[in-house]
Amino acid sequence: MFKNVISYRVPFVFIAGVFIIYQLVIREGILPALIFAILPVIGIGCAGIFHGQLAFYAFFVINYFIMGISRYFPMKTGMIMLGLTLGLLLLVFLKNIFHPYDWKRSRNFLTVIWLIWFVYCLLEIFNPTSVIQAWNIAINGYAFFPLLSAILIPILFTRYKDLKWLLILWAFLCLLAAAKGYWQRNHGFDSAELYWLLVEGGARTHFIYSGVRYFSFFSDAANYGTSMGLSMTIFGIIGFYVRPIWLKFLFWGTAVASFYGLMISGTRSAVIIPIVGLVTYLILCRNIKYMLFGICILTASLLFLTQTNIGNENSLIRRMRTTFDKDDASMQVRVINKKKMIPLLQDKPFGIGLGLSGGRATRFNVDTPLAKLPPDSSHTATWIETGIVGLLLYFTLLLLILAKASYIAVFVVKDKKLKGILIAFIAGISGVLVAAYANDVTTYPNGILMSILYAFLFTIPYYDKEQTTDVTTT
Repeated sequence: MFKNVISYRVPFVFIAGVFIIYQLVIREGILPALIFAILPVIGIGCAGIFHGQLAFYAFFVINYFIMGISRYFPMKTGMIMLGLTLGLLLLVFLKNIFHPYDWKRSRNFLTVIWLIWFVYCLLEIFNPTSVIQAWNIAINGYAFFPLLSAILIPILFTRYKDLKWLLILWAFLCLLAAAKGYWQRNHGFDSAELYWLLVEGGARTHFIYSGVRYFSFFSDAANYGTSMGLSMTIFGIIGFYVRPIWLKFLFWGTAVASFYGLMISGTRSAVIIPIVGLVTYLILCRNIKYMLFGICILTASLLFLTQTNIGNENSLIRRMRTTFDKDDASMQVRVINKKKMIPLLQDKPFGIGLGLSGGRATRFNVDTPLAKLPPDSSHTATWIETGIVGLLLYFTLLLLILAKASYIAVFVVKDKKLKGILIAFIAGISGVLVAAYANDVTTYPNGILMSILYAFLFTIPYYDKEQTTDVTTT
C-alpha cells in the first residue's frame, strides 16, 4: 500500500518540480533553476551516507559553541540553528527512504505533551500584538525543537551506548568550557571579549562590586553558570553508576571542573541548581546510604554559606552567599520589575507575543512598557510573551513530564545504571527549572540541551527493556 501511494505521488511531484524550474528560468535565470533542480539529487545523496548519531553529535557541538563563535563572527544565531534543525529533520526523512526508522518509539508521553505546547505557541501567531518576524525567531526554542527532540532522539539513539557517547562528548565540551573560563581568569580576555565588555556594554553586568564574572565562550556569565551548574549536577550523580573506572573519573572530573566554572561565573541563581538537584536525587534514589551521605553534604554546605563568614575574603565565596540574601539589591530590583508587570498583563491573558520581551521588541519597532521591562528570567519571559494562560499551561506540562519521568525512574526502570542516569537527568532539569525563576535558561546552548535531556527521560526505558532482554536470553 505504501509503495502504491508513492507511485501515485511521484508524477505530481515531478510535474510540480518542472513547473517550479520553468518559473525560476523565466524570473530568476538559469543558475537558480539549475541549483533547485539538483537539490533533490544532493539531498538523496546526503541521506544515503547520512549517519543519524554522527549528525546529531555535530549539531550538539555547534549548539555548544555557536554563541562563542558569534562573538568573533557576527551572525544570526537563531536563524542558523533553526536552519540546522530543519536540515537535520529533512535528512532524517530522506534517510528513512533507504533505512526506515522505528517511528513507534516517537509515540511517547513527551511527544503528546510538547505537541500541546507547540499548538499553543502556534496559536500565538494570532495574538493581536504578535509580530510574525519575532515569532519566527522564537518558535524554534520555545516549542519546535522540544517537539522535534521528542520525535527524533528515540529513533536516532536506539542503544545505551549511543547515549553514553553523547555524555562523553558533553563531558569534554564542559571541560573545554571550564578551561576557557580558567584562561580568562588567569590570562585575561581577548580583543573580541574586551570589545563586548567595554564597547557593547557587557562590563555593566560582568565588572561588579564583588569582582569579575567570567563567561568562557558562552553569551554571558549567567548562561555559563547555568550550564556549569547543570553539568555539575548530572555528571556528579552519574559518576556513581557508570563503568569502567576511567568513565567514572571522567564524569567526576567534569563535575569538579563544572563547579569551578559555576564559581567563577558569579551566577548566584545557578548555585541553586546542584542544591535542588541533590534534594531531588535524595528523594528519588531511595538508597539509605546515599541519602545519609547527601543530607550531610547538603546540610554542611548550607550551614557554611548561611551561618558562617568563613572564606568571606574570597570574592567567589562571598558572592555565592548573596544567593541566600533576601535583601540583596539585585533581587529587590527583580521583585520591583515583576510588580510593575502585573497591572500591565492583566488585560493580556495570552501575553504580547513570542520573542517580544526584554527589549527584543525594539528590533521590530514595537514600543510597549512590557517589552521594555527586563524579564530577568525564563519564566517571567514566558509570562510576558504567552500570558498567564501560557505560563500556567507550561508549568502544568512541565510538572506532568517530571511526575511521569519520576514514576518511570522509581518503579519502571530496573537496571541500576540506567536508573541512576535517569534520576540524574531529572535532578539536573529540576535544578534548572528552579533557577529559571531568576535567570534566562533558554539561550544557546542551554535551551536545546534541556530539550535533549527531556527527550532522554522517555528514551532510557527502551534501553532498560533491551538490557533486560539481553540478560534473559543469556
